[in-house]
Amino acid sequence: MKKNTLIKFAIIFVAVAFLVNQAVAAFYKPVTTESAVFYTANNGFKITGVIIRNEILVTNDNDGVLHFMISDGERVAKNGTIANIYGSEAASITLSQMQSVQNKINDINDILSFNDLEAANLELINNRVNDKLDALVISSAAGNYDTIQEKGEELLFALNRRQAALGDTSTFASQLEGLNNQLEILKAGLTGVKGEVKAIESGYFLSKTDGYENVLSVNKLYDITPEFLDTLKSEKNEQSVVGKIVSDYEWYIAAKVSINDSHNYKAGDTLKIYTSVKSSPVLPVTVKQVNTSDDSESAVIIFACSEMNSELASMRSGPMTVVSREYSGLKVSKKALRVVDGVKGVYIVKGMQAKFVPVDILYSTDNMMICKKSDSDGALRLYDQVIVKGRSLYDGKIIG
Repeated sequence: MKKNTLIKFAIIFVAVAFLVNQAVAAFYKPVTTESAVFYTANNGFKITGVIIRNEILVTNDNDGVLHFMISDGERVAKNGTIANIYGSEAASITLSQMQSVQNKINDINDILSFNDLEAANLELINNRVNDKLDALVISSAAGNYDTIQEKGEELLFALNRRQAALGDTSTFASQLEGLNNQLEILKAGLTGVKGEVKAIESGYFLSKTDGYENVLSVNKLYDITPEFLDTLKSEKNEQSVVGKIVSDYEWYIAAKVSINDSHNYKAGDTLKIYTSVKSSPVLPVTVKQVNTSDDSESAVIIFACSEMNSELASMRSGPMTVVSREYSGLKVSKKALRVVDGVKGVYIVKGMQAKFVPVDILYSTDNMMICKKSDSDGALRLYDQVIVKGRSLYDGKIIG
């Protein structure tokens, strides 16, 4: 009886030991790895940039209703027409209607010119129709009633494009005739132009002003000190101001920094500034000058830039990151770093074994490091499984 009990306990012990061993094998990892991925890091610092441009106020002292001939943010040539002056609001409304009709005529002519039916990607065209329909529904549901007409016209154009792609253009001729007749009627009822607003310089036209056009001057960069930025206030523009022209020549970004940070930069240094501007997320800039405060505790770095577009032309200030240098390579955890025979490197998993590979560290922080990318044998390569946690590692160690 006692012998049978001992046998039972022995069997139970062996079974438990086996289960524990299987559980450890399943859940315990002797090493922890991560992939070496391509990554770009920088040693930049954050600023609040204040933009200084050559901005010319556009004025109009004539009576009448302005009808702008260019869109906000559009480029205008020197002596180009910014707006026509009419005697009544009705004339401006008529002009807007004429433009809408002309756009529809242009759309139909564009559709009729699309005659390569075999090259038509119907799936793409159908997707475009669905996208425009979704955009119209979303605008309506969100209460964006100002954009509903625009979204509706975009949907109509997409539907007409699909109709043409299917070879059915029979209704377009009558539509064109009707639109051309409508355009002629609108032209006949339009009163004459009383005057024009001209551009005295070329650049980007903006109908909105912010009162800093004469406060922040490109001709007085030495006056832009920390004290100046701390007390910066806008001025009220005259009632005759109807917009401004932003020059597309060199413009500037001013940023207040600590005196210690300013010592790292001097006039002529070239670097990059990262912005939140979708059209220009990265700006190439040059340090124009560094203006120190009266108490020498802070400074203003002024960066010069020659890249300009409509979005930048309308921006006055915003969060930015100044980057003097970037480092691109393979990113791995700092925990993976080992020193073998005086050589810095990491262990990777090669087959079922650990293999030591030397690394050339380009940049590092407390948590990660950027290593030089290489495709040669015996070097760290893209997507290598790097061991970040493991004990008693050596070349050839079996990694189970």
